[in-house]
Amino acid sequence: MFNPGKDTVPDTEENRQICRKYCTICENYKHHSLDQYQPGELFCARGTSSATSMKEIGCFCPACELFAKHHIRGGYCCVRR
Repeated sequence: MFNPGKDTVPDTEENRQICRKYCTICENYKHHSLDQYQPGELFCARGTSSATSMKEIGCFCPACELFAKHHIRGGYCCVRR
């Protein structure tokens, strides 16, 4: 289950730029074309994707610098909340 950890990730342009470095190469993101659904990025701050029937096929969340900085646990932020 998704657990945002003790720190909330701010929804800022700086954090979106960091997110784009990781989400855009994630298998789950690419396979489900998550850029075409809201919120499209920064799922750890903005919530799960509005895409439906997603399978968890790969996750880059743990590689993202925001994941460690904000003590996020669980991964698959685009699917789980």
